[in-house]
Amino acid sequence: MKLISYRHQGNERYGVANSEGIVDISARLGNRFATLKDAIAGLGLNEIAAAAKGASTDVALADVEYMFPITQPEKFFCVGRNYKAYHEVLADGGPKIPSIFTRYPSSFAAHGEPILKPIVSDQLDYEGELGVIIGKSGRHIPRENALEHIAGYTIINEGTVRDWLRRGTQNFPGKNFYRSGAIGPWMVTADEIPDLSKVPIVTRVDGEIRQDGMTDMMIFDIPFVISHLSTFTWLEPGDMIATGSPGGSAVESDPPAWLRPGQEIEIEIGPIGVLRNRVEAEVS
Repeated sequence: MKLISYRHQGNERYGVANSEGIVDISARLGNRFATLKDAIAGLGLNEIAAAAKGASTDVALADVEYMFPITQPEKFFCVGRNYKAYHEVLADGGPKIPSIFTRYPSSFAAHGEPILKPIVSDQLDYEGELGVIIGKSGRHIPRENALEHIAGYTIINEGTVRDWLRRGTQNFPGKNFYRSGAIGPWMVTADEIPDLSKVPIVTRVDGEIRQDGMTDMMIFDIPFVISHLSTFTWLEPGDMIATGSPGGSAVESDPPAWLRPGQEIEIEIGPIGVLRNRVEAEVS
């Protein structure tokens, strides 16, 4: 099931997307669940499925403005350098524990919105990643139970301003430029991806394949990451995790193939779909 948050005629809605359009679930269950995050927290996914079953679509995908699948995530975690191919490029042997950092939601654009090349840098990079959306709260979650805490998955362009990663001892600035990444176009429920080890991730810039990897290349798999995060914080419904990017980002080219205004970037994850954004220059 594909779950989408969107704006139509100035109103924020959520629903189930299919090949014909969107079934507006907020019109059917909005008195109980105001947002998709509320529905997930309220264990309402079965109710959403029941409400959508056999229902006609209410609006075409072409007529809506996409929003983040979870419009107000409380926490947004990222796992850095989590693919084996990346460490083959860096020749550093790879990490022994996950490298975790956080991002502000404002550092992302939604599907179809422009991502912005900053005024102060020409080193805007792309990173196609599988995103995890938490559906059940937990702390100290055993690895073997971690999948029970997942509501679904989305696509993330965990865009990076590379030269600002090296300004100081923390990578926070280079990971949080306004609209330097993207999320979307929707989330798929966890049952849509039963085997997390065989999920293809392909990134294209103006149609040229730049990244082509598989989640079996992860150093720390998703159950391990969820268990690790839950050792130091509560995970709550709607929290999001960017799980790392395969090799092929712009910094690895010689010379680096930084994103430029006017280019279109697509990230395709087979069971989910395609996240598509154009690059624009930021203006002051």
